[in-house]
Amino acid sequence: MFRRLASSLPKDPVYSADLKELGYFINAKDEIRSTENPKAYFKYFITKNQRHNDAQREAMNGAVRKIVSDRLEDLGLQKIRLPLGATEHEPSLPIFVSSDLKSKKRVVILFYEHTQDIGIFAHRIIGGKGGINAGSAVDFVKYIQAQRTSPDDANSPGIILANMGQLRWWRRGKTAVTQTSWYALPQKSAVENAYRFDDAKNVVPGNEDSEQHVSYIFQHVVGELVDPAAKLDVLGVSEGAVKVSTFLEDAANFKTWGPRVSAFAAVATWYHPAEIKNDEFARWFLDRGRAFLISPEPAGAFLCGPEGTKRIHACGCPVFSLSEPYYSETMLPRGYKTILDWFYEVASDAGYANPKFERVYGGAESDEEPAWDPNDGVAFDVEISEQGEGGGVKGAVERFVEEEEDGDGGAKLQ
Repeated sequence: MFRRLASSLPKDPVYSADLKELGYFINAKDEIRSTENPKAYFKYFITKNQRHNDAQREAMNGAVRKIVSDRLEDLGLQKIRLPLGATEHEPSLPIFVSSDLKSKKRVVILFYEHTQDIGIFAHRIIGGKGGINAGSAVDFVKYIQAQRTSPDDANSPGIILANMGQLRWWRRGKTAVTQTSWYALPQKSAVENAYRFDDAKNVVPGNEDSEQHVSYIFQHVVGELVDPAAKLDVLGVSEGAVKVSTFLEDAANFKTWGPRVSAFAAVATWYHPAEIKNDEFARWFLDRGRAFLISPEPAGAFLCGPEGTKRIHACGCPVFSLSEPYYSETMLPRGYKTILDWFYEVASDAGYANPKFERVYGGAESDEEPAWDPNDGVAFDVEISEQGEGGGVKGAVERFVEEEEDGDGGAKLQ
């Protein structure tokens, strides 16, 4: 019988979390390019060994995390640890908040996807076309800081970037990591199994999962660091949107936070109105909530009402497009201006309520009708009209004109 000694196992690959040592640089367009071939972006498949590929990707992600963190701090954001008061050597996770958060009268809170590091939106943009600022929270933060709190307050809104992804505590490294980073942590050899996750030792107190993290942000971060009179604009993406919906739907939570949350944008959500048991939240969500789903239509285009359609699931509030047809992680980088402009619109009207949108088609829909194709010759006009007396609410009525087959096989426009 033969056995292989641990000393003879292949060494675990080690890559430096530094762009230059990894063979990359940042060009004039803020894009990460290869030093050997400036036309090439980041390359994940460097070998046929997945462990080497994952280790290199984690090193690249580490370098990107450092760059994004530094840029956010340069914009005036402060990194704090949760639970509040924890040191860097204790189980904790980082979030970013405005350094002058206590003085802000309106605060934008972002709960992003549970798969990403703090401040990271989409690596397919950061490591590809678009660049670091566009694929991270940097441009998002800049746009908020360029806004006014309200027409009567020229100061910019406050910012809280929650951390839905880094909920695992790596004890040896004394840092919080995502599930992706957990599988790429340094091992004794290149053929070891991933570390076993301990439900007691590898968690952050009060932030054991994404649901508890959402609760902690509201109950402690907002409760202790934000002016009690400040209004809140909440933006949730993917699981972040679902967990915020679940949190606010709770009767006790809604009684406390409902009057303070001015608007709630749910991006790439799968939360269904059938789950809502709180009638007060349902009515509030109809007036102050908007959902944004994957769609090739222009950013801000109205897709359907709160009851949904046969192609779009019901969300309990009006549904809009952010002009992203494929990936949920790139929805916010491409459409955050649409959402933040809506937040300002709500802040500008104390009695705001969503107008009644209408989407009118040129022909009747049928179950056999194919999905909308951006290249099928569809034309549309947008009409802006005032709704309500003294409300100042603008509603967009989009009228789509579709081609229909005439009797001779040709197409005629209705």
